[in-house]
Amino acid sequence: MVQRYLSEKPLRVADELRGRPLASPLRRALAFALDLAIVAPPSVVLAIGAAAASLAVTQPRVLAALRTLVSGGRSVAPEAQHAALRELAPVLVRLDAEGLPEEVAEAVRAHDLDRAADQLAQRNLIVALSLSEHPEAPAAPGSVRFPLERMIPESVRGVTLYGAAALYFGLFTRGRRGATPGKRLLGIRVARLDGERLTLWESLERFVGYLHIPGSLFVGLADLWRDPNRRLAHDRVAHTAVIRTRGAAGLS
Repeated sequence: MVQRYLSEKPLRVADELRGRPLASPLRRALAFALDLAIVAPPSVVLAIGAAAASLAVTQPRVLAALRTLVSGGRSVAPEAQHAALRELAPVLVRLDAEGLPEEVAEAVRAHDLDRAADQLAQRNLIVALSLSEHPEAPAAPGSVRFPLERMIPESVRGVTLYGAAALYFGLFTRGRRGATPGKRLLGIRVARLDGERLTLWESLERFVGYLHIPGSLFVGLADLWRDPNRRLAHDRVAHTAVIRTRGAAGLS
């Protein structure tokens, strides 16, 4: 194994970066919101496609039942709705779906799927997709949440849910401008401390750091005011800072 020695690279700050104005918390928040608005649609499409493909291979009847309920809406025939709910009831019990009445679970355990379907018909079934491990909001009273993301195999769930976002943030941040479209619009960019261009690996590591922010209950965001260089945890991981490139009217 090759012996390595502690080096200041890339911890030193390049001369051309010293004294550059830092991006304000407001600019960073707005840029991130714009980027999420851009990357969310392809992420949702990819996740829905992966869930549908998995169901088509492993549980085609469940996929057909979901299609019946989603595409038909309130106009679906009672017989077709009952048949679809019969098919979904065991899956909802197995997933311990949020909002699922205990009566449905009891009926499924008793192999009485007709009774389970009748109980489900009294509830509002919501086919929902969460791009995180947990739904952003609990199911409304009287509703049962079908967690579509859990239909994606665990082995590829992370890549499916976050793959589009990882490529978006990773490739744009690694690019020559060092900025996503949202950051460019807000006049800011990501700069490595030593002035070098980020590698793709460093850029992806920086993206993964975004996912830790909710895990820390957003406490880490205090570094935007506490840290003298406004570096968050993902900046420290990739040895970066977010600097201003130009002004923008009405923003500090």
